Amino acid sequence: MYNLIGFNIDAKLLETREVLSRPSLLADLVSKGVMTYVTQEVKDLYYLLENEFLPLDLTSKVQPLLAKIAKLGGKLVSASSVPEVHLSHYVPALEKVATLRLLQQVSRVYRTIKVETLSKMVPFFDFSAVERISFEAVKHNFIAMKIDHTKGAVIFGELGFESDVLQDHLSSLAVNLNKSWSMIYPCQTKASKLSAMLPSLGDIVDKEHKKLLARKSIIEKRKEDQERHLLEMHQRIRREIEEREQKEAQALLNNVIKKKGKKLPIIDGEKVTKQTLMELATQEQVREQQEMEKKMQKLIKTMDHFERAKREEAAPLIEAAFQSRLAEEKLLHEREQHHEVEFSRSRHDGDVREKNRLARVLEHKMEFEERVVSRRQAEYNRLRAEREEWLSQVLKARKEERDIKRKMLYFLRTEEERLTRLREEEEARKRQGIFW
Repeated sequence: MYNLIGFNIDAKLLETREVLSRPSLLADLVSKGVMTYVTQEVKDLYYLLENEFLPLDLTSKVQPLLAKIAKLGGKLVSASSVPEVHLSHYVPALEKVATLRLLQQVSRVYRTIKVETLSKMVPFFDFSAVERISFEAVKHNFIAMKIDHTKGAVIFGELGFESDVLQDHLSSLAVNLNKSWSMIYPCQTKASKLSAMLPSLGDIVDKEHKKLLARKSIIEKRKEDQERHLLEMHQRIRREIEEREQKEAQALLNNVIKKKGKKLPIIDGEKVTKQTLMELATQEQVREQQEMEKKMQKLIKTMDHFERAKREEAAPLIEAAFQSRLAEEKLLHEREQHHEVEFSRSRHDGDVREKNRLARVLEHKMEFEERVVSRRQAEYNRLRAEREEWLSQVLKARKEERDIKRKMLYFLRTEEERLTRLREEEEARKRQGIFW
């Protein structure tokens, strides 16, 4: 990881067996509580890069945090060995780390992705910079991927190309030869081993190098042949597509012009492009639409005149029908009003006759009413007297009951006090008898 983001590590540390690694450094920082002293932006960035799995939204969430981190910094306390710190110096390395993490997460989800899509997912760099970063990542076995520019795609996974197998082949061959030599001649000194090994080892290395170069040239030639074949196939497919589109456009133009009964405005044998055919078809459709609009305007004008004439002829007929209906409704209203007057007069005469007939019994009615009222008043007075007497008896009974209850409570309380006093006197006598 330190090689990918451009950090330099002391060679003495690399020679030791305890080589510094990114996970060990992060674990050491977290265990010592360094994360509690950093800003919230740095904490969020650490969480996104180390704990989140967001192959599509990682860089979009990291970018605003890096913009805020770039503004952080300033002077430290006087006792510090570093007088001033600017976090903007670390932003390029963090952008590379975010790009590498994005490539790693995308490789776990996708097998193939378009170059345009990957470029949009990395807003920090253009695709050439992303390509250089991915090359370094593949070189150091961080991810396995391949960029196919002919197809415009990025392929992830263990691809198994011969060029990948040849990586670091010479160094591994030298290590294996050295181990074999030490096993065959274990008693010789180190100087004798080197002196005896170097001549033959140089020849072997040269031979292997030549073989690798030959194989590399064969692989490159195969790649060129494959790319040439793909280019020819793409050109053939493009020609077929253009011919098919030209035929479709010609058929469309023929259908449009056939409706008008005109001949094609294109000379036979002339090279007709799709654009020319589409323009001709469009012009014919526009012309037909304009003619249709003219016909519609003419039809609208004719319908307007017809409607106007119809209304002018219907106006006097409507007025005559209205006057006739008005006269009929006036006669009907007068007839109904006369009938209502006659009915009211006859009803009034009947009411007057009924009043005169009932006036003879009015005196008997008043006498009967007085008799009923006096009888009801006497009944009311009797019931009222009975209720008052009943209430006085109930109140008297309740008072006697309260007196009896109060006397009973007094008797029980005095009896209880007497018994308590006797019990206390008995206990006192017993205590005095014990003392004596």
